[in-house]
Amino acid sequence: MDKSHAGHSSARVGGLPRWCAAVVGAGTVAVLMTLGGFSALAATPVDLGTAASFAVLAGSTVTNAGSSTINGDLGLSPGYAVTGGPVVTGTTYIDDPVAVQAKSDLTHAYLQAEGETQTPPMAESNIGTDTLVPGIYTATSELLLTGALTLDGGPDSVFIFQVGSDLTTTTGSSVLLIGGASPCNVFWQVGSQATLNGPTFVGTVMAYTTIALGSGVTVDGQVLAETAAVTLSSDTINASTCITTASSPTPTPTATATATPTATA
Repeated sequence: MDKSHAGHSSARVGGLPRWCAAVVGAGTVAVLMTLGGFSALAATPVDLGTAASFAVLAGSTVTNAGSSTINGDLGLSPGYAVTGGPVVTGTTYIDDPVAVQAKSDLTHAYLQAEGETQTPPMAESNIGTDTLVPGIYTATSELLLTGALTLDGGPDSVFIFQVGSDLTTTTGSSVLLIGGASPCNVFWQVGSQATLNGPTFVGTVMAYTTIALGSGVTVDGQVLAETAAVTLSSDTINASTCITTASSPTPTPTATATATPTATA
C-alpha cells in the first residue's frame, strides 16, 4: 500500500490554535474562526468512505485482553488474527473484499487529513488543558494530552489534528465536547502510533502504525490503524452514533447462475 507517507510528513509545517495566524498560498481563501482569543483555519470533513462503519480497523492484528466492546464493525487486512474475543455489535470482516476496500478508503482519508492546509506549528506539545475552536491543528512531532482538552463548536464544526509522530494521552486525560460539537467531526491523523490511556477520548484516530488502548478506555469514535495492530484491554469503542446506512459496507453479492431457455422447433 504505497501512500507516499514520508513525502507528506516532510511537507508538514504545523497547525494553528490560538498562537498565530494562518499563512496560505496565493489564490487560497483562509477562513478563520475565533473564540476567546483562539483562532484556526477552517477544516473540511474527512471522507472515510466505507471505513466509516468500522469502530476498529487494523492492518496486522487485533488483540484484546479482558472484556472489550466494539460498537460498530471490526475489520482486519491484510492480517487475519483477532484474539481475545472482543464483543462486536456490528460485523467482523477479516481480510475479505469489504476489509480490503475499507483499508483502501482509510488510506485516502488519512492522506486527505494529512494534506489539509499546513499552518504554523503549535507552540506546545501538551494541549491537555486547552479549549479549542474548530479548525486544523498540527504538531510537527509528538502530541500529548495530560488533562482535559475541550473542543468548542457546533454540530457541523470540524476539528483536524495532524500529529507528526506519536499521540499519547495519560490516565488523567479526557476530551470534552461543548456547544453541540460532534465526535463524528473530530479527526486525529497520527504519523506513527497512538497510545490512549485516558478514561475518555473523542474522535476518529487514524494512525499510520499501531493504536494501543490502556485498560478501561472509552472512545466515542473510531480507532483505525493503517499498517499494524490495534490493542485493546477492557475498552469500549463507540462508532455507532456516526454510522449511517449510506456509509455501511455492503458485501459484493455472489452471482447466481441463470438457466438459458432452449429453443424448440
